[in-house]
Amino acid sequence: MKITVIFTGGTIGSVVSSDGYISPGDNQPYRLLEKYKTYMRIKSVEDPVEFQVREPYQILSENLTAEYVNQLADCVRKEAEEPECEGIIVTHGTDTLMYTSALLSYMCGDVPVPVVLVSSDFPLEDERANGLVNLIHGLNFIKEKREHGVFVSYCNKGGKPKIHRGSRLLWHQPYSGSVFALDQPCCQGKDKYETMAALAGRKEMLKLSENSSDILWIRPYVGMHYPTLDKGVKVVLHDSYHSGTIRVSDEFIAFTEQAKKQGIPIYLTGGAAGEREYETVKSFSRLGIQVLPKMSPVAAYCKLWLALSAGLDIKLVMDTCIAEDICE
Repeated sequence: MKITVIFTGGTIGSVVSSDGYISPGDNQPYRLLEKYKTYMRIKSVEDPVEFQVREPYQILSENLTAEYVNQLADCVRKEAEEPECEGIIVTHGTDTLMYTSALLSYMCGDVPVPVVLVSSDFPLEDERANGLVNLIHGLNFIKEKREHGVFVSYCNKGGKPKIHRGSRLLWHQPYSGSVFALDQPCCQGKDKYETMAALAGRKEMLKLSENSSDILWIRPYVGMHYPTLDKGVKVVLHDSYHSGTIRVSDEFIAFTEQAKKQGIPIYLTGGAAGEREYETVKSFSRLGIQVLPKMSPVAAYCKLWLALSAGLDIKLVMDTCIAEDICE
């Protein structure tokens, strides 16, 4: 069984340097495969996997850019087209894991083999590291040959390793290396696509451009003030508190009126659709706020970013389930 491993850096491919800081090491990515082979020998398990290795770049994941995402997506597609390839492992840092997993889902969700992102909460030489566990679980998932698409294999401290849909990952909690996702059943409506290109009727893979400044992403906080909408802003993504609410102040109302005049849509994540709603929610429709269905806020941002990069109809994209990003 041939599996391609794409090394991109991150903690899983890093080492603690002599100055005490963590940075990518030249040969460190290969330590993951060495540890896996040692584990299989100790378990006396005959392993059918033959690895092929690719290294499009090596970075700490906080340095992720559109250019790196496009390189990785190109590499994934090229490897998936190889007749003998039966699965792909992508090693990645945890900081921006949810961004890359969502973007790859929208760009490469239709590849014929499973693509599994694998990370580590500590460098591999640290006995606390979960990188090897995440790899083993990801490889076992590929060996089952049950599904194609983009996934994330991750084991939280004290928990069991899980496979998550790449389009379902949530923010990390502060000071925590745990990964959580929306793992409810996918929306099974007729408008479900594996990639954004399929929705647009395009054969070629969509590319990400450095235009994320077109999106104004707002997170609510007590005492917040709203900015003036610059001419370059094309869409507003507004998170809510956990109950799907935000403060509807006079300043917020003025902000929505300004957005309406400039033709800028406002999308709200975390809405309380299907639940008992609070009185503040009553004004959303009147103010032109478009409440998104249940999906990861990070995925919503990535969805908007790729759609704007490709010049697609924003409303069509945000109303449609792509790569199983919308929950029932």
